[in-house]
Amino acid sequence: MIIDVHIDEDDQLNALAEKFIKFICKEYGILPRKISVEAHDIVGNNGMCFDEPDGHYTILIKDNRDLGHIFTTLAHEMIHVKQYMTQNLGTLLDDNRELPYMERWWEEEAFSDAIPLVEKFAKQININY
Repeated sequence: MIIDVHIDEDDQLNALAEKFIKFICKEYGILPRKISVEAHDIVGNNGMCFDEPDGHYTILIKDNRDLGHIFTTLAHEMIHVKQYMTQNLGTLLDDNRELPYMERWWEEEAFSDAIPLVEKFAKQININY
């Protein structure tokens, strides 16, 4: 698995985010070929996840956020990676465009499971966020 993280100028933060991605992949038993994560000036969202051909995923994280928000958003978007890989999220998105955002089961799962993932990772590496 190739992980390419550029969310901050601080290499330690990028390295910690890479460890977090590996942690989530292990938790969910997924092995994407490549995950690219970039900070981006997103309007209206905190993050976005795109599935690309050949098992590649791109995650955009809103610029200039604190550590807790960055990792919660990264967890949320990684849950979408899991959904793309194991639950055919791409087809669901295409077939259910009319559903309101917060009524989509995949968003409910991503919102409900993101913070517990961050907390479990924080305990494992023994930091407070």
